[in-house]
Amino acid sequence: MSRKRPSLKQTASTPSLNARDRAVWDAVTKSVTPLGERPEVPPPPKAPRARIIRDDGLPSDWYAGSSPAPTTRVDRKTRRNLAKGRQEFDRSIDLHGMTQDHAFNALKSVIEGCVRRGDKALLVVTGKGGARFSQLTAPPVAYRTRDAFDQHGGVLKRMVPLWLSGPDLKSFVHSYGPAAQEHGGEGALYVILRRRPSGSKGSRK
Repeated sequence: MSRKRPSLKQTASTPSLNARDRAVWDAVTKSVTPLGERPEVPPPPKAPRARIIRDDGLPSDWYAGSSPAPTTRVDRKTRRNLAKGRQEFDRSIDLHGMTQDHAFNALKSVIEGCVRRGDKALLVVTGKGGARFSQLTAPPVAYRTRDAFDQHGGVLKRMVPLWLSGPDLKSFVHSYGPAAQEHGGEGALYVILRRRPSGSKGSRK
């Protein structure tokens, strides 16, 4: 006599739980909060942007984005304080006798170092330019020597302001202008440096 097969309905039905299993199941269900009753989870906070430090020791913020050109005039109060000695220069550099390439690299290195240290005021000596003699005045051309001319001063006097306003240095420079006579007059510049990258809070100086 063959055994009667259980129906599909009987096979698919959930087996009944004994008392021990039922107690475990009830404990589990009490610890679960339905999805509809859970509070919304706030989004994770944004990770801070990594500040990459370049080989020159300055954060990449100094080179990011576009920077405004520096002002070609030092404010009156700062200039007066520098001229009267009430405010000291943090650094000075004399570019006399340098070629353009040498002068530019030296100026860039000094400015980056100043910004890295948090310096504010820099004195840059360019020279007033080469001496020029009339053909009719003494000494005659044939008797003039190389020492009678400043070979690079005139060029550097023209180029340094262009460099300070150029793409390599303008992010570091807040303003610049002619120095007082006590510090070189037309042959020198006061350079006021930024304390923070342009665009950051309090970046004016």
